[in-house]
Amino acid sequence: MSAELRVVRAADVAQRAPDETPWLIEGLWGTGAVGVIGGAPKSCKTWLALEMAVAVASGRPCLGRYAVPTPGPVIVYAAEDAPPSVRERLDQLAQARSADFATLDVGLIVEPSLRLDRAQDVGRLRATLDRRHPRLLVLDPYVRLQSADEN
Repeated sequence: MSAELRVVRAADVAQRAPDETPWLIEGLWGTGAVGVIGGAPKSCKTWLALEMAVAVASGRPCLGRYAVPTPGPVIVYAAEDAPPSVRERLDQLAQARSADFATLDVGLIVEPSLRLDRAQDVGRLRATLDRRHPRLLVLDPYVRLQSADEN
């Protein structure tokens, strides 16, 4: 038997503060949004996610076009790439955006496994997010985050 989900009347949800932007990356990604970057294999999904990470951490426009109104820290979990490879990609993207890679607040989760279908892993991820308060969390790729068929 499971507990019910929390439900509140829409009218009882607090309105956004007048000075709070609805966009993390204007016109591309909403503040507090949860989303998926989808596409065919080898269609640059990881590169786009890392470009977003550099943009949010540096405050530089994403893809050279989409403004980042409120930059801040980013956390990345890249399950299919070794940390040195992710570092190299981030450094290259930072250089392309004239951002100082050494000062970017991009943290890499370097655990060998992170599964969202394991309560212990979810608890550790929550504790990490509660301590670090990232503006953006990148978990890549979805297929490595759980055991179910992603299709």
